[in-house]
Amino acid sequence: MLYWDTSALFSFFVSEKSSTGLRSFVESMPASSAYTSIITPLEFESAVLRRINEKSLTAREADQIRIFGIQFRRNAFLVPLDLNLLDTALHLQKIYRLRPGDAIQLASARMATDNPAKVVFICLDEKLNEAANREGFQCFTETK
Repeated sequence: MLYWDTSALFSFFVSEKSSTGLRSFVESMPASSAYTSIITPLEFESAVLRRINEKSLTAREADQIRIFGIQFRRNAFLVPLDLNLLDTALHLQKIYRLRPGDAIQLASARMATDNPAKVVFICLDEKLNEAANREGFQCFTETK
């Protein structure tokens, strides 16, 4: 299984310095189901809007990226946010000193599997990857 954090998902669809390595990594993996947090579509749209405001995306490019995001959302399992997940996120935030969104992402990944070792956590944030690795996930590591 693949768990997609928003940072990696956005980079997969938008050309950034990490996009090529990320795409190669994902394409080299056997076909696998994908899951992510229920907040990922919201964070994804926030990233699109930020890039529009920075003028690094045109409206047309943004629309194309949104279509990819919608297609991903239709095919991936979205982990719902409930009180158990919130409690887990609060716990993980304290242990690893994560930002709120990152704590929710890691809690979503953790709550949706009994065995993190069978999940590849795909993320571009070094601190979140470190926390995911300490939770037992395999992590995508960006080659620099």
